[in-house]
Amino acid sequence: MEKYDVVIVGAGPGGLSCADSLAGSGLKVLVVEKNTVVGKKVCAGGLTRKDLKLLPVPDGLIEQKMYVSLLATPLLKVYTRLQRPVLFTVDRQKLGEWQAEKVRQKGIEVRINTRVDRITKNRIIIRGGEEIGYRYLVGADGAVSLVRRYLGIPVEKRIIAMQYQIPWDGVPRFEIYMDSKYFHSWYAWIFPHKNGLVVGTGGDPRFVLPRKMKDKFHRWLGKNKLDITGAVYESYPINYDYRGWNFGRIFLVGDAAGLASGLTGEGIYQALLSGKAAASKIISGQYDQIMMEKMIRYNRIQYNFLRLLIKSGPFRNSIFNLILLYLKINNRFKNRVTEGFS
Repeated sequence: MEKYDVVIVGAGPGGLSCADSLAGSGLKVLVVEKNTVVGKKVCAGGLTRKDLKLLPVPDGLIEQKMYVSLLATPLLKVYTRLQRPVLFTVDRQKLGEWQAEKVRQKGIEVRINTRVDRITKNRIIIRGGEEIGYRYLVGADGAVSLVRRYLGIPVEKRIIAMQYQIPWDGVPRFEIYMDSKYFHSWYAWIFPHKNGLVVGTGGDPRFVLPRKMKDKFHRWLGKNKLDITGAVYESYPINYDYRGWNFGRIFLVGDAAGLASGLTGEGIYQALLSGKAAASKIISGQYDQIMMEKMIRYNRIQYNFLRLLIKSGPFRNSIFNLILLYLKINNRFKNRVTEGFS
């Protein structure tokens, strides 16, 4: 049985961020990824400025930079034009391949097509029977995390997201639409990419059935003349049921820890930050507690607002309209919201 100091399950942004932070520590590190390629994930592919502070992505990987955003309800529209981009879009597979190559060059072993079937106290068992020993285990294996299941931590709060990739050769669009009639307490998004748009929505299946969500989404697409003929449909879960990230010698990062936002679905920043925190804890027993607490607190604020929206029923659109009205008349508030997002 081959043994490693650290085994990281999952080669997404969080797992590879953890591996990159462990490079040069003298620890023997292995990253295992169940898919045949690194980074290929159903995702809108948006990065914010705070993401890029943690992961300085080469400009060549950026597909679009958005200086203008649109927030809309059935009654109001708010355009924001900024001096610097509010959103960057990337191809997730290319981003993953770049991250993986970066850590490989630093001496970290990354194995693809390596599915973990079972976890025990000191080892993982790979499909086919191979056993790999570990001192520390990092679960960066997404919303349906095997490492989280091994720890016995349930997932009750999740979002089912759905999206289409639509060919588009017009002006790039970054738009958010809030309408309780179609999206309950959530929203629809339009993210621009190199050769098209990613248009999607999502919601917690405890409050909106995925079948009804998809039906209403299709009606909204038709209303807004967004043609999905021949478009690629994708769906994926997002875990926002956070119950901790540090469990002795085992760590959960990103979606596996439930650190995604239940309101916006944002998860890359949380994955990067928690991956770095896990690595720091393994190396020295210390981590950036202030940044982690700030991120968890921000998620909690968003979750409390989401609870308000869920409970507000027929008044939901009134809340959306009030927010947009305040954004329209108060530039300071608009700037704070934009900076908080980006």
